[in-house]
Amino acid sequence: MSKKIKKYVLPYFPYLIAFWFFSKCGTAYRMAAGANLGENLFGMVKTIGPVFQSYAPGLELFDLAVGVAGAVILYFVVQSKIKKARKFRRDMEYGSARWSA
Repeated sequence: MSKKIKKYVLPYFPYLIAFWFFSKCGTAYRMAAGANLGENLFGMVKTIGPVFQSYAPGLELFDLAVGVAGAVILYFVVQSKIKKARKFRRDMEYGSARWSA
C-alpha cells in the first residue's frame, strides 16, 4: 500500500495544499465587507486573520470553486513549466555560435 500512496497521492499533495489556501482566500473574500470588487479585496486584509485561525477549508460553493480554480491554474502552470523544461538539453550549446576551429 505504501508504494501506491507514494505513486498516486504524493505527487498531488501540493495541489491539495494549494486548494486549501485558495479556499481560505475565497472565504476571506466572501466574508469581507464591501459592495464591489475593490472594496472586497481591501476588506480581505481585515478578514484574512480570523479565516486562517481554523484549519478547516470553507465549505460554501464559492469557497470551493475558488479553491478548485486556484489549484487547477497552479497545476497547469507547473505542467507548462515542465513541458518547456524538456525542450532544453543539459550541457549543450544553443544557437548558432561556434567556438571551435
